[in-house]
Order: sequence, then structure tokens, then C-alpha cells
Amino acid sequence: MKIRIGTRKSQLAIKQTEMVAEKLKREFPEDEFEIVGISTKGDKILDKSLQSFGGKGVFIKELETALINGEIDMAVHSAKDMPTELPDGLRIGAVMQRGAHEDVMISFSDKMPHIIGTGSVRREVQIKDIYHGSEIKPIRGNINTRIEKLKNGEYDAIIIAKAALERLGIDDLHITPLDFVCAAGQGIIAVETREGDLEKYMTAINHADTALALCAERAFLSATGGGCHSPSGAYAVISNGIITMETMLVRDGKIIRKTLTGTDPIEIAERAVK
Repeated sequence: MKIRIGTRKSQLAIKQTEMVAEKLKREFPEDEFEIVGISTKGDKILDKSLQSFGGKGVFIKELETALINGEIDMAVHSAKDMPTELPDGLRIGAVMQRGAHEDVMISFSDKMPHIIGTGSVRREVQIKDIYHGSEIKPIRGNINTRIEKLKNGEYDAIIIAKAALERLGIDDLHITPLDFVCAAGQGIIAVETREGDLEKYMTAINHADTALALCAERAFLSATGGGCHSPSGAYAVISNGIITMETMLVRDGKIIRKTLTGTDPIEIAERAVK
């Protein structure tokens, strides 16, 4: 059987899709898995903020259209790029075991940065809370494009997901850990399929604890109406069926962080926004 796996064309997206394809090949060596690169609106428009032309969905809409039309059989996404509501007939069929969830600041020196690049309002409010004298400057583009802008001196530092650096093998930069609450789904690779399709494949590669953590984080995101337009973040860990979730939202101009535990992801999310 030949299965077509859709992905964005960026280096990171291709790498993550290869990780999914390799897992599938190990589980189903008799099948063929073809990676299909698809350009998305978010990849094409680089001179505007995500908030100005659609938010999270701009990185996945074309992939979902191809999935609905039967041009591909599954689509691989960074879970943090996925809106809380999916089109009718589609679902998150499986998630890979989570990688690093943290945000880090990268630069070419250990000096205090003056100009810090980020395209995320969640990162912006948290960086302002730490580096009071720094200027936040918007940045777009794939990881390599952002690093080139850093090299060219357009920024003193930029904020990046640690998982992206690790998956691309980038380790020649000065990396500063940040005490941020990450985006819901950060570090998680999600596989989207049509409802009821490819069940045995999804069951074989799904990581149950990561799936439960993502459910809790996306429930919080939905409860806050958060995403690209509203600063919020969530990170859940699972231990013996118990969910511990750290959340962040902004209310009346103040960052509110909470840590909650429980067994029901929806109930935890509802408590987190109260």
C-alpha cells in the first residue's frame, strides 16, 4: 500500500515528517510512504505578522484541503500550529512522543541583548517581563532564515523552540534557557487524517501520554480563545495518569501563571481560566 504524507516544505517540517515516515516504515515495512511537499500561505507571506492574515491556520490550511480532497492520506504538523477547531471530517489521528517543549533565546554572544526577535505575542509578553530594557522586533521565516538575520546583525538575539534546534542539529549558537510557559503543543508532532481513516497506522505510532498532554493543552487554549492573537501558553506532563499542567495567560495587562493537577483534561483547563 502506498500512503502519501503531506507536509510544509521547510527544512524543519520535512525533518519532522521524515521522523513520522521512519516510524511508520518500522511498523509497516511492507507499505510505501511518500512525502509530498505543499506550500502554505504562512510560508509564502513573510512580510506581515501572522495575526494580520489568519493566525495559526495559515500553516496548515492547504494541507487540510489536500487531505479533504484525497490528494494526500495524512498531514504532518507542528501541533502548536494547529487551531483548536479542525475542519469537519478531519482529526488528529496520532502524535509522536514529545520532544523538548522549551523556548530558548539564541545569539552569537552572551551579552545582554538590546534587539530581540520574535513573531509570537506569547513570547513577546514574557520576554518583556524579563528583559525590561530590550526592544522587541518582529521576525518571520524558517529557522535558517531567522538565524541568517541574526548573523547579519538585524537582531541581537531571537527566541526559538528548543525542539526545532535539536531536530535540525543546530548547536553552534549561544543558547539561553528561558523560564517561559510554552505554546500549547510545542515540541509535539501531530498527524492529521480523515475521520476513521488509517486507524491501524495511527494506533501504531501514537504516544498515549503525549496525546493526553496535548488534549489538556488544547482544551486550555480553546477555553481562553488563545492562539496567535491572545497571549497564552500551556504545558502538561503525565505521570501515572495524573495530569500536571502549567498555564499562562494575560489578564488586565498582567501575566497570570498557574499549575494545576487532575485526571480530566477538560476540567483542568476550565479551572485554569477561572
